[in-house]
Amino acid sequence: MRKFKMSISSPTPSLTLARSLPQGVDDLMEMGPFDLFRSQSESGSTEAKVDAMKRLSVVAFAMGEEQTLSALLPYLATLAMKQPQQEDELLIHMAMELTKIVPNLLKGSQALPLLPILERLAAVEETVVREEAVNAINHIAPQMEEDPAVLVAIVKRLVGADWFTAKVSAAGILPTIYQVSGEEDSELVHLMKELAQDETPMVRRGAAANLGKFMSHMKTLSILEGMVPVLQQLCRDEQDSVRLLAVATAAQAGEAFGGHSDFSIQVMIPIVRAGSTDLSWRVRSNLAKCFSEVAQNLGIGGNSDHTKEMALVMACFVALLQDVEAEVRAAAVGHLARMVHWGGPDLFDSHLQPLLPGLADDIVMEVRSKCALALMDSSEGGTLEDATILQAFGPLLENFLQDEFSEVQLHVLSNLPKISRLLEKMNGVVSSILNMAKASNWRVREGVAKLLPHLADARGLDFFSQVLVEPAWISLLTDIVASVRHAVIAGVGQLVTVTGPTWFASEMVPRHVAIFEQAHTSYLMRVTILQTYVECAKALGDMGDESDPSATEVWQDMVNFILEKGMTDKVPNVRMVALKGLVDIVSKSSLHESFIQAKIKPAVESNVEQESDLDCRHYQDLALAEM
Repeated sequence: MRKFKMSISSPTPSLTLARSLPQGVDDLMEMGPFDLFRSQSESGSTEAKVDAMKRLSVVAFAMGEEQTLSALLPYLATLAMKQPQQEDELLIHMAMELTKIVPNLLKGSQALPLLPILERLAAVEETVVREEAVNAINHIAPQMEEDPAVLVAIVKRLVGADWFTAKVSAAGILPTIYQVSGEEDSELVHLMKELAQDETPMVRRGAAANLGKFMSHMKTLSILEGMVPVLQQLCRDEQDSVRLLAVATAAQAGEAFGGHSDFSIQVMIPIVRAGSTDLSWRVRSNLAKCFSEVAQNLGIGGNSDHTKEMALVMACFVALLQDVEAEVRAAAVGHLARMVHWGGPDLFDSHLQPLLPGLADDIVMEVRSKCALALMDSSEGGTLEDATILQAFGPLLENFLQDEFSEVQLHVLSNLPKISRLLEKMNGVVSSILNMAKASNWRVREGVAKLLPHLADARGLDFFSQVLVEPAWISLLTDIVASVRHAVIAGVGQLVTVTGPTWFASEMVPRHVAIFEQAHTSYLMRVTILQTYVECAKALGDMGDESDPSATEVWQDMVNFILEKGMTDKVPNVRMVALKGLVDIVSKSSLHESFIQAKIKPAVESNVEQESDLDCRHYQDLALAEM
């Protein structure tokens, strides 16, 4: 018997559910999984029926392959075909659960009995039921590669149905079945064309939503060209709900167009151009939401032979960035960084850079927020030179850091490490960052804390010691919000690497010791200093050798402080942090084995008997095990 590993999570049956079953407790204990499932499904309680259907896959696995095929699936077919129709919630769970038993329980042709059930569900009126049925058929279809004729027959019946619901479902399963069939010039192509020309807008909408996926499986140019009239017709449809899906076809089609640049230029670029100037803002918005994918799939990016066509595509993108509708602008600016990389520095200079001040000053916060993030992402990848970044982005970043909304500020702060190499030349940006160290929003202070090591690296040790230590580093290290303190602690290792162990010991350690000594009423501050020393010791762990004795000396001082102050603290939480830190230090300090055996191990062992806290004892054991 095959074993199956499943993760089952279902609600505990309620008292109402138990009372709905006609059998007594003794009878229920003797019933098999199928009899219990059928009893629940035929009870008068909707709750009992739904509960049974939620456990359908569990019942199937308990019954096994043979009984599932001979008893369970025929019973489910009866339920699905029953008139009047079962409750929608019941049918939804039926479709969802059937997906779980393929291919884990039923494989290949064994899944054939599921298809009539799902075909029935794909034709019901409730949209959610149909969507789950379509998902289930798409999940099962790849198992039918040896006999795709059954799937083709299902599509033909759905397309030929009288009511639009079945036709909408047919559009949803056509791409998968077309791929499974492996025949490019098949009747499935004609079925998709028929759906695209249906008189019902809902059917045409379904065809438009899936046309890109359908075309993505076409490898022959002649077959692809045969779909052009269909695509053009959908893009000119009188219903904007159809057009908005059709104009995004290139994003769904993947690389189908990429290998045929002439096809993209003649067919797709006019569609993109028309979509960017469509009278309906919903059409423009949907195109803006996937514009970079559309541009990438055209297959003309980075090709010097198609400079004119690339400029035309970029002009369409510019139109969306300048749209009168804020929602369209917000969707388009989300693709700004990818379009910068797609178009290169020349198109950035001619088309995109003139728009940046306007986008950065947009009245809508979402546009400014996405613009801030896009500028930071545009700085990566080497597309733009440093001089261009400084000139075009520098003043805008200063404005973003002074924005009234913290979300805009955070997009810049969290991504400034990407251009940390340029902070030395961004005096205005650095000044704005320092002013934000005392911001009322703790997330902003956290963002500043994460940047401090990068500022030290970019601006040099003198700048850090004169400008950053007191107003920023120490202030944020003692912040009332733990996340801000942890952000400072996380940067200690990088800071030590920048400043060197000698400077850190002479300038920073006395300040840390003073904070620790003054924090006799706040164990959280003592924990913060101990965690700072742990991070510093971890960074210095493999730095010390005979050529650099200062690193070893500072490392030993850090460890001694943890042993003398942390392990003897009166608060168990402080001792636990000290011991946990020792575990990390020992595991990352391969050059200090003699000190570990001579100093650390005896100190930990001496405290084992007098330690009463269980958590501290646990970390004592871990520390000794590491040694």
